[in-house]
Parts: sequence; structure tokens; C-alpha cells
Amino acid sequence: MKLLTTMLLLCGLAHANDALDVLEGRKNAADIPLPPPPEGSAAGGGEHVPVVYIEPGWEPSPLDPVWSKAVLFDDAANPWVQQVAMTGYFNGQAAFGNATVDGVDTTASKNVDLDGTRTTRARLGARLRAFRNTDIEAAGEFAGGSSFRGVERLSARTAITPADSVEYGKFRPTFTTEYSTEDAYLPYPERSMLVNMLAPRSTLGVMYQRQGRTWDQGLGWFSSDGHPDLPGAEGDGMLAFNLSRTFVEPNGKSVTRTRWHLDYIHNLDGSRSGSATRFDIAGRTSANGNQLVTHNPSFRHLFATGVEIDRDNFSFTGEFMLGKGDTTVWGMSLGPSYWLMPGTLNLVGRYHYAGSDDPGALVSSMGASPDPAFDNTPFFIGNEYHSFYLGANLHLYQDQLILMGGYENIILKNQAGAGFDTEASLWHTGVKASF
Repeated sequence: MKLLTTMLLLCGLAHANDALDVLEGRKNAADIPLPPPPEGSAAGGGEHVPVVYIEPGWEPSPLDPVWSKAVLFDDAANPWVQQVAMTGYFNGQAAFGNATVDGVDTTASKNVDLDGTRTTRARLGARLRAFRNTDIEAAGEFAGGSSFRGVERLSARTAITPADSVEYGKFRPTFTTEYSTEDAYLPYPERSMLVNMLAPRSTLGVMYQRQGRTWDQGLGWFSSDGHPDLPGAEGDGMLAFNLSRTFVEPNGKSVTRTRWHLDYIHNLDGSRSGSATRFDIAGRTSANGNQLVTHNPSFRHLFATGVEIDRDNFSFTGEFMLGKGDTTVWGMSLGPSYWLMPGTLNLVGRYHYAGSDDPGALVSSMGASPDPAFDNTPFFIGNEYHSFYLGANLHLYQDQLILMGGYENIILKNQAGAGFDTEASLWHTGVKASF
């Protein structure tokens, strides 16, 4: 047995000719020098331990039993259904401020009142785990206008292997960090202006996803039907491609996680798509200068890339976006955050920029409901946009109950169009509750 072990070691570490000489009796195994073992190997006196980033946990709370009641059934041993849970999300927002619109020629400057309160999200649904490999989600949206209310999602994700899965049904394509983040976990009152402009609707689709240790990939198709309830497989649709890589590195006594991503959507229907643009402002006039919008903006190519960095109590998100179709728009967002009181008080900031060479290419709503897909809230158009937001989020219960407050300054230039520049100052406050 000892001789066999020696032969195996020699075959693995020594030169092939030396191993053959030992087997044929021409050399003694003890006389053959072996190369040093690889650094960090067990033979070298230690083991290589991979660096692992551990998500921060939440401290136990008296509200844990209350939120746990959302789980109606939980039995991992059941072969058919392992878990059934209710889901819900409420977001109420208030904004106080006004927008100043510069006059042009004989048109006087004016102020637009942006004070208001809105229920911007009101969802109720269910989550089901079945067959030990399939997660089913259903949720209805009860806030907003008729094109915003309806079936928010009705989808299932089936794991084929531990790394491969397929998602199918009605859900939204993965595009940008903000749009990929569930609304309940977004640290801002609303998504940035350009994300609301470019991101497609939630619609019928199928998506293959592969999640590896460092690389993730996704490839899918989505319908052009923008029906708020149950869309059909209409038009040529959209092709979606996602790629990301995660880096975990030691940094002194801390661990830094960096995630890079690239998202691309090709709208095969162009201006004929009902889902590639989430809102419709054709035939309406803007609040700055009553400028008539003759047609809804549409995009054939949507591109986004960016990074997310997490280290201790600090996080940062940076992203670049581009939309190209009957008009071309581009922009970026920079969003740092810091836990002033870990698990309780989080300071958040965001600078958002968007630009275009085309007149009136940027569409922005302002106030308590700055998503133009929400309702007929007054909107503004221009070709250069800047937004500065600084706020604080008080987490009363994990990420499920949050009080929000912050200040935002918006500058929207309209120099490529009629010249009605707009500047707004807003105080935001709101509450988010989810289960």
C-alpha cells in the first residue's frame, strides 16, 4: 500500500520519465526530487479559503411574529406544495414644492404647483413554492390610472439545474439596477427620470437564466402587447440579454462586493410596440410652455451598464443608460448610501443626468408621482436634465416598513426646443410597507 501511494504521488508531482524509471526498478523513489506543492494547498501546510461576502442580517424584532403571519403554509416535506404566502405592497408619497418655468419672448414666466399626495403603489398578491423547483408569483396593482392598474405580474420560475432556470408568464424585463430592484426595496421615492422613460412594461415573456459563482447570464423574449391585465403574444416583440459578474475581495478587515452588469433590449417592433414605452403622451401638451407632443417617443435599442458596490455600511450604484430609436437619449445615475445607524437609519443620495440632441426628447413628471406611466400628472419636456436628491430612510421593520424623507432639486433645460427651461425644488416624504 505504501508503494502504491508513493507511485501515485510520483505520477502526480514528478516528471513522467522519472516515474517510469521507478516503476521499472532503475531508480529509487527516495532519490527523485519533487517540486514544491502549490502555494496555499493542503500539502503546503494550509488550505485556500475562498472569500465570501455575507449579506448583513436583521436584528430580532417584536414585529417578527406579525410579518410571519403572511406565510399561510410552510412544509418542506410536502412533495407538491412547500409554501404559500400572501404578498402586499403599499407606497404613499407626498411632495411639497413648485416648478418655475422661464418665459420665452412674449410668454411670461410661471410657477407650477407640485404639492400633492398620492398612493403610488397598492399591490396584493400571493407567492407559491411547488414541486421543490418552481416559484409562482401573482400580484395585482390597484393604484394609478387605467393603464397602470391591472395584473402587475403572473409568472413562474422553474429551476432546471441548481444554476439554470426558466421564467415565464407576465413579468418585467431585467433592465437597469433601479428597474430590476423591487419597488418595495428602492431607496428613493421613485425611479430616476430616464429609467421611467426607457424601461419597458411588464408583459408576456420567457427568460432563460444561468447563475454561476461569478458570472450570470440571461436571454429572453417579451411581447409587444402592453395590456395592463393579461397581454398576448403580439408583434415581433423584444429580445432581452443580460450579463453580470460579481467580484468579492478582502479589504483590510472588511469584504467588498462589486457587481457589474450589462443589459440590452432590442425592440423588434420599433414605434409599433405597445410595451417598449411604458407611457403615452401623444396629443398632450407639456406644462412648460404648453408644447404639443405629436407622437409618443419610441426606442429600438435600449442599453444599460453599471456597477454596485457594497462594503460594511456603505453602498454605491453607478449606471449609464442609452435609448436609440426615433430619438436618441442618454444619461447616468450615481447613488451612494450609508447606514448612519445600521439596520435603522440609512442616508441616501442620487445624482441623475440625462441628455439628448433632439428637441423635447426628455419627458419628466415631477411631484408625488414622477412616473409618467402612473396617470395624467402634468409633465415637462426638454433636452437636458439634472436631478439632485438627498434623503434619509427610517427602517421601522427591516425593509418592510420604512419612513422616507428628502429634498430634490431638478433642472430641465429646453434649449434645443422652444426654450421653456424649468427648475423645481421639492420636499419628499412617504411611507413604504410590504410583506
